[in-house]
Amino acid sequence: MKKLILLIACAVAYSSAAERYKDRMFDVSVQRDVVYASGVKHLKTANTLLSLYNAYAKSDGGMPVYLYENETDLTTVDLHMDIYQPKKDKEKKRPAVLVMHGGAFAAGSKNDYDQHTVTYCDSLAARGYVTVAVQYRLGITAVVKNKALTIDSLDFSRTVYRGIQDVRAAVRYVRMHADELGVDPGRIYLIGNSAGAILTLENIYMDKDSEIPPAAKNKPNLGGLDAYGVQGTNAQANAVAALWGAIHDPKIIEEVSKPVLLVHGKADSTVVFKTGRPLGNIANVLKNVMPDAAAILSSYAFHVNTPTLYGSYVIDSVLTAKGVEHDTYFVEGQPHEFYDYEDYDVKVQKKVFDFLYAQTQKPAGPERIVLALAKPSALRMGENNLSFTVAKGNNLAYAVTDLRGRMVKNGVVSAGETVELVDLERGVYVLRVKGERPVRFGISR
Repeated sequence: MKKLILLIACAVAYSSAAERYKDRMFDVSVQRDVVYASGVKHLKTANTLLSLYNAYAKSDGGMPVYLYENETDLTTVDLHMDIYQPKKDKEKKRPAVLVMHGGAFAAGSKNDYDQHTVTYCDSLAARGYVTVAVQYRLGITAVVKNKALTIDSLDFSRTVYRGIQDVRAAVRYVRMHADELGVDPGRIYLIGNSAGAILTLENIYMDKDSEIPPAAKNKPNLGGLDAYGVQGTNAQANAVAALWGAIHDPKIIEEVSKPVLLVHGKADSTVVFKTGRPLGNIANVLKNVMPDAAAILSSYAFHVNTPTLYGSYVIDSVLTAKGVEHDTYFVEGQPHEFYDYEDYDVKVQKKVFDFLYAQTQKPAGPERIVLALAKPSALRMGENNLSFTVAKGNNLAYAVTDLRGRMVKNGVVSAGETVELVDLERGVYVLRVKGERPVRFGISR
């Protein structure tokens, strides 16, 4: 009996010593296939070389690869996410972590185990985070002709841009549903693996239409950064852990000072550590993904002209030159996705967990609202600044923030509609309506 009491006492002591966001404390529940954007345009006609393999992969439980014939045949799809939450957790303002899988923009899923997507989501939710596995659009246009497969750099650039749009939509969804999910909208973090890491870095650094790759505006035009999903709130995360990632142009980093963890093997030849074209080894990648089709693939020539990307070494150099605090974990001699070498899976995960835990110890960042602004023409404040009306436009996103940058009200408004602000407390606020300059106003009671 004494032994039993001692064991119970030890268990209670261990439980009380556990620290939120640092130690596993909760069981985890999962809400699967939540739609975060609907009616999203996507490629339709599968590449002839891979259609036969994908049929085999489906029947054998293998991983499909998405290459398409052209960008003129389009369909519409819904985009899904899986939301992991700590069970019986009473906290209402928890950090959210969105996880983006890898797969060269042509493969992978939110249910991935090899790249630890599910592991990250489950492990972090058990520590008290709300975590989200995000499925984004996959697929590269690849032309097959005369026993050669060709991927053009412009088409690859468009593929990456579609993923950028999707991650922004996922962040907006979580932020817009923050109260429902028990999330602090000022603490939304991203983890990305390979292709997913590229998307996470582009999320925090690309915030202007002028930074959109020109190829995205070719016909059919892919639309703006926020073409899909819920509107009216900020689409950028507050911190990023990028595992073997890169960006398309170091100039987009500008003065962004959001916390970043960069993890990269210095011998990476898939997403290069310094500067180069990714997937130069695409033939070997496809053969590894599709071992049963290796004989067929060996008879094809591969012409892969991916755009130049700038890896973790360059990003680190720019951030260092700008005096921006950030963390790095660069490993000599290691290739792409070096989880399976020695015990690096444990080491990398610890780096990510420690980085995210450090973010939870800092004051929450403001949820900065970024909207396209033009000359004021249609915005009118009501009597005593307790309402506003727009004279033209439809479904215009608006947001009201206090002087600390925290959003207190948001939504959409159309011509002739009046939005009441009587529910706001006394204070000074900034109103932003898409297409208008910000308006600073006060409410006194």
